Formats: sequence, C-alpha cells, structure tokens
Amino acid sequence: MRAQHLLDAIGGEGSVTSSGLLTSITEVVNLWLGGSCPMVLAEFVASAPLTPLLKPDKGIRPIAVGGIWRRLVSKVAMKKVGKEMTQYLGDYQFVVGMPNGAEAVLHSANRFLNSFHADGSLALLTVDFSNAFNTVDRTAFLQEVHQRCPSIYRWVQFLYAQPARLYVGNKCIGATTGVQQGDPLGPLLFALALHPLILRVQNHCKLPFHAWYLDDRTIIGNTSEVAKALDIINEEGPSLGLYLNIKKTEVYWPTCDGQKVQDGLFPRGIGRPENGVKLLGGAVSRDPSFIGELAGRRASGAVDLMKLLPCLRDPQCELLLLRSCMGVAKLLFGLRTCQSHLMEDAVSRFDDGLRKAIEDIVVGGGPFFGDLQWRLASLPMRLGGLGLFSARDVGAYAFVASRAQSWELQDHILRNGGVVGLDPDYQQALERLNVSLPDLDIGGFSNKDTAPSKPQKTLANALFSKIAQSLGEAFDLSPRQKAVVSEGSPCSGIFDRYPD
Repeated sequence: MRAQHLLDAIGGEGSVTSSGLLTSITEVVNLWLGGSCPMVLAEFVASAPLTPLLKPDKGIRPIAVGGIWRRLVSKVAMKKVGKEMTQYLGDYQFVVGMPNGAEAVLHSANRFLNSFHADGSLALLTVDFSNAFNTVDRTAFLQEVHQRCPSIYRWVQFLYAQPARLYVGNKCIGATTGVQQGDPLGPLLFALALHPLILRVQNHCKLPFHAWYLDDRTIIGNTSEVAKALDIINEEGPSLGLYLNIKKTEVYWPTCDGQKVQDGLFPRGIGRPENGVKLLGGAVSRDPSFIGELAGRRASGAVDLMKLLPCLRDPQCELLLLRSCMGVAKLLFGLRTCQSHLMEDAVSRFDDGLRKAIEDIVVGGGPFFGDLQWRLASLPMRLGGLGLFSARDVGAYAFVASRAQSWELQDHILRNGGVVGLDPDYQQALERLNVSLPDLDIGGFSNKDTAPSKPQKTLANALFSKIAQSLGEAFDLSPRQKAVVSEGSPCSGIFDRYPD
C-alpha cells in the first residue's frame, strides 16, 4: 500500500466512506502509539527495503523506507513532540523543526570567519563520525526518548528495541544498531542520542561557536579549547556507538599563532586544510579559488547527470526530471550559501549544460533553438516558460534571500560569538542585487526587522518581472508570446523548495 492509496480513499472524487475510513485510521494510529500493536509483529512493521545511494566519497548511504503505516504513525509522533524537542535541542542542534538550518549554520560559520580571520589563536574543527546513523547505540536514544518525550516511547521501543528486517534484493539483513535513514523519526532519535555529548562538550569547553546538524558538527574557539572538545568527543563518543573518523576530521583557520601545529595537541592524521573546509555541502573559506573549485565540481557533476537524460528516450520524463531534481536544484544550495560572483565559472558551465539539455528535449538537437528559445525556456511556467531556471538568474537573488530568510537563526547560532552588524559578504551581495534590480527598494534587507517576510518570492518575482518586461526590447516576440508574458505572473515550484 502506498500513501496515495489512502489519500485517494479519503479525499478522492466520489469517496463516500472517507469519514469512516479516517476514523478507523485514527484508531489504528492511536493503538500503535499507545503500544497496543502485538510484539510478534514488530520485526515486520519495522522492516523496510534498503536503497543504497552512492555518496560523494564513493561510500554507500543505505536508505530504508518503511511501510505506509509505520511512516504515518511516526509522522504523527513527530508532530506530537516536534515543538517541544525543537526547544530542547535548539541551542546547539539545528535540524529538528528548523527550516533552513543547514544554510544558517553555513552562513554563521562564514560570518564568524569574516569577523575573526586574523586571530591566529582560533581554530575551526569539523568532526566526522564513521557511519554514524547506522552505528548509534539504540539503548542511548531509547533512554533519551523515555526521559524527554515519554508520550512516544512505546512506539519507538516497538520499532527499535529488537532487530528489524532490512531487505536488499532477495537478501535479508537483521539491523540491531542505528536509526533507519528514511524513518520520519530518524533525525530526532539521532539528535537525542547525541545531545548529552554535545552538552558535555559545551559545559567543559569555552566555545564561542558550537553548531551541529545531525552528524555534521562545527566548533570554533581558542585552539586549546577546541582540542579539549575533540578529546571529549573521541573519548565519550564510543559509548553512544559513535566512532571518530580522524581522516575526515579537519582543523582549519587562515592564520596561525603556532599553537595549532604543536605536537600532541591534535591526533595524528587529522586533516589540516590551508584554504578552507567543506561543510554541509558548502564552503567555509575566504579563498575564492577554493570556493570556485568546490562549486565547479558540483556543476560538472550536474552537467554529467544531465547528459544521461537522452538515455530515457522520453522527452516528457526528461523534462520532469530536469525541472524537479536534475536542473538548478543541483546547484541551488551553493547559490544560496555563496556569493554568485565567486561561482562564475560554475554558473557558466552549468547554464551551458542546461541549455544543451533543453535543446535536446525541445528540438532533438536540431535547428530553431536560439537565444530567444533559451530565454523563454528559463522563465517560470506562468510566464510561458518551462520553469527550467538558469543558475545565473537564480544566483542574482538566492544568496540575499537565504541570508535574510535565516537571519534570526544565524543570530541565535552566533549569540556567544561577538559577531554583530552586516558582514562584507552580505553588503557586497546587496550592492550586486541593487545593480540587477535597480527599481527594487532593497533597503529593508539591511535589517532583519525590516526584511520581507518572504524574501525568496519577493526577489524572484521582481527579477522575473524585469526579465519579462525586457523581452520585447531584446527579441522580436510574436503576439501570442507577448500576451503570455504580459498576463503571467512569475511564480513557480522553485519557491516551494525553500519556502519562506
């Protein structure tokens, strides 16, 4: 059974049994949350097929997607305790119930770096655990659930107190450790298991910057305090099933007073990058070449993926994939967390690949696809386009939108860091935005109290309105094209990807 089956039965056209069915579903959910599901069914309810996904480092990320009933009950459980757990975890963990948490952490780290890059006594530490989600000790998070959110304890115990069957093809694996990546409760359970360790680090070390996003963690402070924090993590992590991967753990700062290179302060084999670190898929660096190289690799990967689309031999499927997950979505996080002028080569490379992919879909590589067709295709659908946005267009506003959208959360992350006011990156981004949109009053974006409540939509609407209005000047449009452009409104699904 799939989720769509329940949706069709409850709200489908001509559904005369929806009220009774909804009542029955509610009763089942309450029974399972209350621990009334027979234990003999536990290993079957908790079972799931495994989908192995290839990680950037060529490792495997096993995604387990359980049955519809398990996911439904877990979503209800998450809804029940979500707000309370966000308050409990929200000082140092920025994933549970926090939209744009990854962007806020990355922006905050770069703001801190911009403010104190000349202080050679500081160090930035990124910690990596080996296979953390699959090895975290179940006893640890079961104890935390029992203490912090007892209302869902019986359900979590039902799922994780005994081995679960995970299916890979025709083979079955018994899982006894970790949380399932794909479980709606997975991030919360992992965060709860980790939180006592985080609090111990914070209580024993003076750290002006301490932020975690699941198993991605960033610590900044005096070098000796950062080294002490790493020792605590290394010593106490194994009791939670978390083992330090020292080869992927890195210590970085652009200046050095000599302390960071002292023998014995940090473990042998720890990474010591000189130009920046990769964090949450983005860059923490002041080196344009480091940022550009990271963005370039991501753009090249996206273009290589787009080149495989013709293998489908189905233009409609190719178009849907390109719009939903293989187009600018591949570059969007980078555009929102880095100034576009630092990604110029990556943006050009991506847009060239996107244009070629659209051309193959629309005209099969034949003639009649010029600059006008490319410009129209990259417009929102309500403006007569295909909704296949170019990275250059999105890059004009994405960074400012993200900074404004996560401003309050950034200030919370930086509350002990002494970072105040506008940093140079954001000021430069506002200046470039003003060049792109000279008729838009962007003064409100200089203060979090006056920034628009929906910055992404505000800026995107302004940009695409300007582009649409200038089409008649740059190209010879047909009457039909003029009508579509003049009557449409710049709105599309890309805004739903990062809702305000």
